[in-house]
Amino acid sequence: GHIVEQINMIQDIIKAGYAYEVNGSVYFDVKKYASSHDYGKLSGRKIEDLLETTRDLEGQEEKRDRADFALWKAAPPEHIMRWSSPWGEGFPGWHIECSAMATKYLGKEFDIHGGGMDLLFPHHESEIAQSTICNHRTPAKYWLHNNMITVAGKKMGKSYNNQISLTQMFSGDHPLLSQPFHPMVIRFFILQTHYRSTLDFSSEALV
Repeated sequence: GHIVEQINMIQDIIKAGYAYEVNGSVYFDVKKYASSHDYGKLSGRKIEDLLETTRDLEGQEEKRDRADFALWKAAPPEHIMRWSSPWGEGFPGWHIECSAMATKYLGKEFDIHGGGMDLLFPHHESEIAQSTICNHRTPAKYWLHNNMITVAGKKMGKSYNNQISLTQMFSGDHPLLSQPFHPMVIRFFILQTHYRSTLDFSSEALV
């Protein structure tokens, strides 16, 4: 629903000289940005340390630097997501949709940006970089990062097969639940912990 806005934003970043196209993909030039901006300010990371934590992704050999991130990716034949763009058929990178949608609905600068701690880097750091170049200002005044909900000490998530939906909590229809729980009980349980602290979930803790 916001492909046009994302393409327009990428074009603006290219025009500003902070992105480059390779084989139908477009990458953000992190080193160039860091030479005149404080990349890593939010997460406290230094660009010299980024290579140690850069994920191994497809197309790394196309980049000028491993720290660069994709704004637009060329779609291989088997890829389901694909839209027409000035660079050929492809799909947006991971970070650009958030900046495009935030700019459209909240403006070039807004007060508060939330999200989980796992998004602090590289997602939010990349959002700041691309929004700053495109909109000539940092997107948010304050960043609030909540910690993870864990189950028996493990992060709750699909990959761990321990995810519990709110509907299941309300109905009690889950192997980890001993009974259904009222929404206000769930709310009170969550509010007992500071948003930046880990919240360990269990049926016993809710009783």
